[in-house]
Amino acid sequence: MGKLEQYKLLNSGQMKLGSIPTTVEYSMANLHLFLTKFEELYIKHDTSGQGRGIFKVTKGPYQLHTINGYSMQGQQINQKLTVKQIHELLQPFEKFGRSHPYIIQEGIKSVTDSGHPFSIRVHTQLVNSKWEVSGILANISSKQLDNNGIVNRCRGSQILPIEKLMKHYLKLNPKKERELLEKIKDVSICASETIASKYPAREYGIDVGVDNNLNPIIFELNSTPGIAGFHLVDPKIWRHIVDNRKGL
Repeated sequence: MGKLEQYKLLNSGQMKLGSIPTTVEYSMANLHLFLTKFEELYIKHDTSGQGRGIFKVTKGPYQLHTINGYSMQGQQINQKLTVKQIHELLQPFEKFGRSHPYIIQEGIKSVTDSGHPFSIRVHTQLVNSKWEVSGILANISSKQLDNNGIVNRCRGSQILPIEKLMKHYLKLNPKKERELLEKIKDVSICASETIASKYPAREYGIDVGVDNNLNPIIFELNSTPGIAGFHLVDPKIWRHIVDNRKGL
């Protein structure tokens, strides 16, 4: 299941309005269109993982736009290019009849008060025929990664407990922390139910952002999620996920 198929399923399900970013299949025409609508957007390879094949594009003057990210081979990209040049970068073999599948996604400003991009990983599991949230952790970018906005541990971001993100980086009071946590859980379970209705699975790793109004936005789901990060943050959470897996 690719990222575009995920978006179509989530968009046709019971997700709350605004809980998933606007997403379309990549084309040069759609890239032009999105740059008229949004100051920032993301281009993602439809089936990539570990931060590869993901680019942040920031609208710039004189039709030169900044593209930051990582190629499918993991090479770091940081250039100012026209739309045509971006297309040539993404589709180097198009003239030979070969093309890579990408999506274009509305940029969501999921950043701390100090401007550091962050994302939240939610691990959901189907336990006794009911979806539950088994673990939540946060990823926050380092200074070196702030420009590309790609928050992925494989690309050098830092993982930390969700409580630390909310208290120290988002500076939320206890009431706001509880409210945000409940919204994150609700939207993650709804997304799990929606995707599983067509692509059944027993667990998902869900990458979630938070907009300026403290609303969770789902970036994507992974049906084969890794759990090593939970062991680093809190071995008890990791053990809970493992124990659930044994009972699945």
